[in-house]
Amino acid sequence: MYNQSGKFFRLFATIFFSVVGFVLAIGLLMLLLRLIVSSFDQIPWFTYFYMCIIILLTPCLFITVYSIFLKKTVYHPSKPVKMISYLVFTMAILSWLTVLTIDFIEFFKNGYPDIDRYYGYNLLFLFINVAIIFFSGVMQALTTEKEKDWMEKRRN
Repeated sequence: MYNQSGKFFRLFATIFFSVVGFVLAIGLLMLLLRLIVSSFDQIPWFTYFYMCIIILLTPCLFITVYSIFLKKTVYHPSKPVKMISYLVFTMAILSWLTVLTIDFIEFFKNGYPDIDRYYGYNLLFLFINVAIIFFSGVMQALTTEKEKDWMEKRRN
């Protein structure tokens, strides 16, 4: 047999320098991202763009959730639960659109940089919306017929 230490040394060096190169590449990427993000402070319109995205974030999220629940309510078997769900989800979507409008008016009028002044980030309002989603999901789940498990399906 011939000596394969040269091959093993080359394999070790390749793996070692690949790991070191990967760590250095990640470090350089993080440094580059830090420089890019710190340069955003020098762009005056970027602060307004960023705050508009932050203000839009929660209303878009909750309106999407309520819209999905509203579309799923169409196929719900119970009429009273369907009517209550339509009413609740429509009112919730309208309240989020109102809050979004009020927040944008407040932002463009006063330009507050902190989010605790906007109604979309009010903890009580967020808690009420999460509770509505939870309780309407429970209400719809309790009024649907029980799904058959695999043993009952096999028996029938």
